[in-house]
Amino acid sequence: MEHDVCALADLGDGAKLRVEAGGEDILLCRSGADIRAVRNMCTHAASTLEDGRLRNGILSCPLHGARFDLSDGGRCLGGAGYRPLTLYPVRVADGRVWVTVAG
Repeated sequence: MEHDVCALADLGDGAKLRVEAGGEDILLCRSGADIRAVRNMCTHAASTLEDGRLRNGILSCPLHGARFDLSDGGRCLGGAGYRPLTLYPVRVADGRVWVTVAG
């Protein structure tokens, strides 16, 4: 199901925004025109990602520094055994950001 989560203007370039959609804790991440929606949970230590650093489409976990490439399906850049992040489909229409959450 698709959810209207925020205005595009609320998510500046290089910004992150924590939102809820369909009962899921989601972190929106924007790098230029690219907007990704990820489950707000590191796959390594179950730490939230909202306080992590976002640079050039790479999101870092604030707890242990695990880095995830959002442009490549959320795969971890280093660290054996790290699973990719859960990503959700994003659509921008009429100045709004929409996220699809299965359910």
